Amino acid sequence: MKRNKLKKKVLPAVLAASFSISGLSLPAKNVLANEEIVKYHQELKTPSYIIGTWQAPEGLSKEEAVYAFLQSKANLFKNAGYEAKDQFKIIDQFDDKQTNTHHFRTVEQYNGIPVYGAQQTIALDDKNNVTAFFGKVTPNLARSIIPTEAKLGEDEALEKAKESIEDKIGEVKSYDGIEGELVIYPHNGQKHLAYYVTASTSAPAPGYWHYFVDAVTGNIIHSYNAITELTPSLPEQPEAQQTASSQPEPKALPTVSEPVQARGMDIFGTLQSLQAVKDPETGTHYLFDGTRSEGVHTFKANRMPENAFIILSALLGMTGFEVESRNNFFYDPSAVSAHVNAGKVYDYYKKVHGRDSLDGEGMKLVSTVHIGSKWNNAAWNGKQMLYGDGDGTRMISLSGGLDVIGHEMTHGVITNTADLIYENESGAINESIADILGAFAENKTGEDLWLLGEDIWTPTTPGDGLRSMSDPGSVYIGGYTESGYYPDHYSKRYIGELDKGGVHINSSINNKAAHLITDGGTHYGVSVTGIGKTKAEKIFYRALTHYLTASSDFSQMRQAAIQAARDLHPDRNGQPSAEVNAVMAAYDAVGVQ
Repeated sequence: MKRNKLKKKVLPAVLAASFSISGLSLPAKNVLANEEIVKYHQELKTPSYIIGTWQAPEGLSKEEAVYAFLQSKANLFKNAGYEAKDQFKIIDQFDDKQTNTHHFRTVEQYNGIPVYGAQQTIALDDKNNVTAFFGKVTPNLARSIIPTEAKLGEDEALEKAKESIEDKIGEVKSYDGIEGELVIYPHNGQKHLAYYVTASTSAPAPGYWHYFVDAVTGNIIHSYNAITELTPSLPEQPEAQQTASSQPEPKALPTVSEPVQARGMDIFGTLQSLQAVKDPETGTHYLFDGTRSEGVHTFKANRMPENAFIILSALLGMTGFEVESRNNFFYDPSAVSAHVNAGKVYDYYKKVHGRDSLDGEGMKLVSTVHIGSKWNNAAWNGKQMLYGDGDGTRMISLSGGLDVIGHEMTHGVITNTADLIYENESGAINESIADILGAFAENKTGEDLWLLGEDIWTPTTPGDGLRSMSDPGSVYIGGYTESGYYPDHYSKRYIGELDKGGVHINSSINNKAAHLITDGGTHYGVSVTGIGKTKAEKIFYRALTHYLTASSDFSQMRQAAIQAARDLHPDRNGQPSAEVNAVMAAYDAVGVQ
């Protein structure tokens, strides 16, 4: 496929946007591993990353080395005189046997209460020396005066969030999950004691709701729906539905079942072999694959006469309705596609990255198909994957796209690692990594590797897709950008409030960098020598799991990818490896420094 022919028009829901353009950035200096570099957060003026070897005093444990490093940087963090152990809490750590390194995730805290969005990653070598720091640190936190006694109970905060959610989408009879955590929430120059409430809904509308409820006044400070959909909002056909008016009870798997080999046609009419289970008493077969960790479980939303959108609690493993068959052949192509493709993506993460499911600990993979009526989207709601059937014109059943399944499941991996905030630049990186690793999981070749959703998009028009990662500027998105097309350079990024600050729109910038790292090319006068998919996918996965944090921006994405490349392909004779050079050049080419 030739890039200049990819000019599909996708009309957004709102055709108004603000736009800012600046000159193209100059290529960055090729910094060697033994040079310390510090990049400062534009607003906070504290380091967003520190790269270089900090020598740990002898005799310290790994944890002690982390705190000693953080204490040594107190002046940079603008928190001199405050004990690092009081300000930072270790929330995760793991060994990397491939590189003989150890990695920590920490969170900033105030009087023991975590600061929302202020997480850090810290890498240690085999001698406990710190080699990399990424994250967000709040200046003068120790000298801040912030209330720490909540006047509102957690249950009251949950009810306030529920009331607001149901004002937006109608009565929610069962949440897939809802929980709250007391945090310090920086917002508009103020630091609030707040309950951070997350709620996952499937009916009457898909949602991954984030609420910040002031724990002193009870006011809602900020809220947004962080459901990670495949596309920005598209105008639906008048008859398209995302809701249902009633919600019957689901069925559950039988208490005793036996694994069986089954078959079924996918949405393209291809006969697929798949894993299922059978009730030995009734002979009924169910789409549950118990061969992959805690299982792959596929449900349907069980349509009502006009519009069905029925699923219940993923937390209980009883989401929607079981897909059943009286024999070992399943007759629901959308369900077969979702089931088979979820298994393929699980296998990709297991075989290529050594990751056991979305959480790395074997969590059950739950998918539900037939969401809504003619719903042109797919989503991750923090608990499970949701797939619409499409309207038959712009899209067909989204569960048929292996890269679509890979995209949504990667959102689950992101939730369980960096947990990138789904707004603005961190949200764009969230979407981009889902695109990148979803495409790598699909494992196509040539230009098809770089088209997102090409198998389910505009079924009567070959050779197009929802997004092009190799040529973002060839896909039309309307008035979000000055050109009307996806941006392929940081200077052309969208800076308005729509699309949650451009999470889908600006994902194309990092997508183009991934394409250049993999395949190479010349972009805005910068030439990149590609390193191939096998190396590129390892670099992006490592950047996500080892270095990125919840609030990472494009600059941190660049440095995280450089650091990941350097870990896997170290400098030789004082010079960066070809892989590190490819990453640096690719981000130079898209204007990210």
